[in-house]
Amino acid sequence: MICKKVIIGLLVLCFVLPSVFLVDAGAPTVSNIVLISGFEPFYIYDENPSQLVAEALNGTILKNTTIVAVVLPVNFTESITQITQAIQTYRPVLVISLGLNAKAFGIQVENFGINFRKRLRSDPLWFLLQPLDPAGPLLRRSTVPNKKIVKAIRHEGIFAINSFNAGTYVCNAVLYGTLGVLEKESLDTPMGFFHVPPLPSQEPYGMPLEKIVDAVEIAISTILTE
Repeated sequence: MICKKVIIGLLVLCFVLPSVFLVDAGAPTVSNIVLISGFEPFYIYDENPSQLVAEALNGTILKNTTIVAVVLPVNFTESITQITQAIQTYRPVLVISLGLNAKAFGIQVENFGINFRKRLRSDPLWFLLQPLDPAGPLLRRSTVPNKKIVKAIRHEGIFAINSFNAGTYVCNAVLYGTLGVLEKESLDTPMGFFHVPPLPSQEPYGMPLEKIVDAVEIAISTILTE
């Protein structure tokens, strides 16, 4: 089998946007928005750190921008539909997506989205990967300065690494698909994906939520000062 690792937000009125957009409708309007996404709980994790980070940063003012958060379903199709809607609504200056890697010991800054996904276990060919987009390129590269981000996070004493790709599950689909949406919309908005580790209450090697939030803030600040 081919190695998986190698081939491998400001609510506008509630009746207009779905509840996944977290910013209060009464919040002040700003022109520069950073869109950040996390995922709902899944599998055995009844709390998803990526959702908690997004919620913690929602409405934050950072480098003269306002962070708007969206929480995505762990679903290959719906996740892309919802983040596409958020991009079209807010036209952000930066898009950062977060996801949980239950085996991670630190922040993983992903370099590539790959044009592969896992099949459902009910599929007789579940053990084989399938394309996300049969007409799409094999790889799409993150458009944020990953090396600088990792260096900046490490400088503050938080463990972070560069990672080749975001796997073959919905995290990867969001990275690959969002980059494709930005390209299709002819937007030069930078976009990156970070895998975050579990919390200490979830795994003994987990990272405190406050530290994960700090790392994501550092990453966003680093990108905005580029």
